[in-house]
Amino acid sequence: MVNFFLKIVICLFAFHLSYSQDSIVVKSVVDTTSIKVGEQFSYKIIIESNSFQEINFPDNFNFSPFTIADQFPVDTNYLKSKKIISKKFNLTHFDQGSFLINPQKLSIGKKIYLTEKIDIDVITIKVDTVSKKFFDIKEIKFADNPNSSIFKIIVSLLLFLLGCLVLFLIHRSYKKLKSVEFIFQTPFEKAVLSLQEIEKSKLDDQKGLKEFYSRLIEIVKRYFEDDHIDPYAMESTSNQLINKLKLLKISEKINLSDNTINSLDEVLKNSDLVKFARLKMDQNTINSDQIKIKEVISSAKKSIPNNEQRDNEKRKQEEMKFLKKLKNKKIKYILSSALTAGLTILSVVIFLFGTPKSITFNSDKKLLNQDWIESVYTEFNLKLQSPDAFVRSSDSLSNNLNYISRDGSISLSLYVKTKTENQDVLNELLEDFKKRDFKNIITKEEQLDIGNGNKANKVFGSFDDNNIKIKKNYNIIIFDFSNKLLLLEMIYEIDNNIQSKIIDRILNSLKFEK
Repeated sequence: MVNFFLKIVICLFAFHLSYSQDSIVVKSVVDTTSIKVGEQFSYKIIIESNSFQEINFPDNFNFSPFTIADQFPVDTNYLKSKKIISKKFNLTHFDQGSFLINPQKLSIGKKIYLTEKIDIDVITIKVDTVSKKFFDIKEIKFADNPNSSIFKIIVSLLLFLLGCLVLFLIHRSYKKLKSVEFIFQTPFEKAVLSLQEIEKSKLDDQKGLKEFYSRLIEIVKRYFEDDHIDPYAMESTSNQLINKLKLLKISEKINLSDNTINSLDEVLKNSDLVKFARLKMDQNTINSDQIKIKEVISSAKKSIPNNEQRDNEKRKQEEMKFLKKLKNKKIKYILSSALTAGLTILSVVIFLFGTPKSITFNSDKKLLNQDWIESVYTEFNLKLQSPDAFVRSSDSLSNNLNYISRDGSISLSLYVKTKTENQDVLNELLEDFKKRDFKNIITKEEQLDIGNGNKANKVFGSFDDNNIKIKKNYNIIIFDFSNKLLLLEMIYEIDNNIQSKIIDRILNSLKFEK
């Protein structure tokens, strides 16, 4: 009897020791292992523990290739001294096939735990294409807004009126230009006109008299400079000017009489007296000084050798400059008128009817609308159309034929591979993509019929180009011959409808030349 009770005590003690040790169970469960394309399923991570150690979930869960549609907060429950922690996710996938949910890494205390791998089948829904009639998807057409039409008409009218206003202003300026006449005055003619103008000066006070004499002396000095008698006459004092004239006479550069020089000297002195000594001159002296200046200018003109000939040459030069300037302005007005009229008409047409299809600034549209090249390639005589001819790659051992658009967004490659026994072409293509640093590759397959009984295997999908950090689409057409494979690879931008049309046009042009 004692032995029996002793055994019971030992068993209870052993059970207590085993239960006191940490017991942690990590598992993952799903509500189904088979879903339809795009359907969501539940994925739950469950942790059971009889201890209260710190549990750390990863910051970012990686369920690739599945997408997280929704996730829920961590849920904690207690059952018979056990702590049960769970984290739930709703996952989905949009491609058909069998896929694997990779183990998730959790940190509990100082240990790392992994959940189990789970296989999920994604299946498509069968579509009845026999009993039901299907129609092409129609383009969405938006009804014209009446207010929008009125707005277009009003704005177009305003643009037209603005263009007409600009044309009117250009025409008015052109008419003024046509009425402009060539006017040339010799230094002597300018001096005579200036002398006629100062005859109208009012000499009622000292200020008017001072201004009259200042203008009178300025006219004669300006004439000496313009007619190259004394280039610095305007800066010279009265005495300096007289002395220079006397020296020019002695050197026989001008033929002025002593009487003329003396007359100028008298007028200069009278001017200095009026300006600096505030001397009042009588009318007779003023008239006499004015006559003397006219005679000085007239005598100076006659004293200059070849003066008339020089004036005539100068007149011809200035007239040629004037005519050339006039011609350039006329050309400018004509071009401005034509440009204004053209822009006005173009603006009105574009605003009313939109941009013509032939006019585009989109490089992809230009590529689609330009004249394409049709050519035959490789020993299998594959004929196809492309924006430009394929060029043989000089650094390729397999003699690839390539085409790359100017901006590099579209690339085409045509090449031949030797066929081997038990060859896995798809796996080779995926390995090649990985070598080119393409990541997250999604692959689909279908049969392609190009007519005349010629069929090909079409591999298509998308990938992330890790070289330029951009997601792209790809199409690879594989023609299977007896001992060789002919492959056409097309890579282009994702979500680019114009480039998709370019690729479709290339695909529709494929055929074998006999």
